[in-house]
Amino acid sequence: MPAGLPGPFPNPISMDGTDVWPRTSPGGKPATFIGRDGGKVWKRQSKGLPKRDAYFTVKRQAMTCDQRNPVGIYFGTTGGEVWGSINEGDSWKCLVRYLPEIYSVTLLEKG
Repeated sequence: MPAGLPGPFPNPISMDGTDVWPRTSPGGKPATFIGRDGGKVWKRQSKGLPKRDAYFTVKRQAMTCDQRNPVGIYFGTTGGEVWGSINEGDSWKCLVRYLPEIYSVTLLEKG
C-alpha cells in the first residue's frame, strides 16, 4: 500500500485524470488523500471537514468533479450533506445540509 494511506478502501474513489484521489476516512474523521507524485506518497487533507463524529458514507455515484483548474470536487453523504472543494481537496466546505440520503451527485456547469 502507498505511504500515507490508511487501511483498505471500502468507500468510493473519484479520479478525474489528475492527481486527486479523495475518500472518506474511517473512525468518524472524514478526509481526502492527495498524491502529487504518481501515487507513491499520499497526504491526508481534512481542512473544513468535521474533526470527529462524522460517521457517513459516500456512495459510488455520489462523487463528482468539474473541469476547472484547479479541479473542484463534490460529494454527497448518506447523512444528507453535500461537500465541495474548489482547490482539489486541499480544503472543504459543506454546501448543503439536511437532505435525505444522497445516492448520486451530478454537476451542471454554466457555459
